Amino acid sequence: MKPLFPVQRKIVLLALCFTFLFVSGCSDAPAPEPSAANTAPASTPIVFETQAPTPTASPTPVPEMIIDEDGDITLRSDISAQFSAASFPFDHKPVVLIYHTHATESYLLTQESKYVETEHGRTENARYNVIAVGTALQKALEKRGFTVIHDTTDVEGEDINSAYSRSLQVMQQYENIDLYIDLHRNSSNQLGHSDNTILINNVPYAKMFFVVGTGIGTYEGEYDPLPDWKNNYTFALSLTEVIAAKQPDLIKPIRLKVGRFNQHMGLCLLAEIGTNADTLEAVLNTVPFLVDAIESVCMN
Repeated sequence: MKPLFPVQRKIVLLALCFTFLFVSGCSDAPAPEPSAANTAPASTPIVFETQAPTPTASPTPVPEMIIDEDGDITLRSDISAQFSAASFPFDHKPVVLIYHTHATESYLLTQESKYVETEHGRTENARYNVIAVGTALQKALEKRGFTVIHDTTDVEGEDINSAYSRSLQVMQQYENIDLYIDLHRNSSNQLGHSDNTILINNVPYAKMFFVVGTGIGTYEGEYDPLPDWKNNYTFALSLTEVIAAKQPDLIKPIRLKVGRFNQHMGLCLLAEIGTNADTLEAVLNTVPFLVDAIESVCMN
């Protein structure tokens, strides 16, 4: 055996050392068990209960119009604001038809106006009922250049609720009418001095207002054809503003109603001047204000 050189001896010694360390690391000694004090308990998940957010309620839409139990209509403010006064000029001499769906409507019985009542607040005596006011309106309009037809037919009949169907027949008898005026007086349960009468320079005047029918019925197709209520409303509004500019206490707000009132025939005005609690004198005194307004809107 050849002797090992010093370098070879060092290599052999290093190999023996590595072999010893490897054998020691692979021993079968059991690993120490962890103490109970150092054992972490198993974690329990935490559950949070949440409620779904309440959705924001959408605002209830406001209808374009509200109808009360009497059939009166209130327009939504933005709809009402769309209407404004306007002129209704004609390129010819306007032709007006004055008629009366309720021709026997009369006024307060006084010493100066004595008549035989057919029922309370009504008479067939044309000198003291609404026909007398229609005659005054006719004469005043004719002086302003209008051509006026005054039909005094009494169409009330036994059933006053169907009088509008008969006054429609009156309207249909005439052609080329520019303006239809159905002249009425309003009803009142008031006794004694009427709060519908105002004094101007100590002269009595009866208040008035206009009625516009929308054609809204109790079932679809009840009123066919429908009136152009927006045009009629604009016309009534124009008259109202002219009168209010001269005497604001004399004119009441327009009453927009369900029903048609035969206003599908064209440009129509249903005028209520005075009540059965007003005197005929006070009603006749009011007529010139209506005439001035019609002339202003239609001929200026």
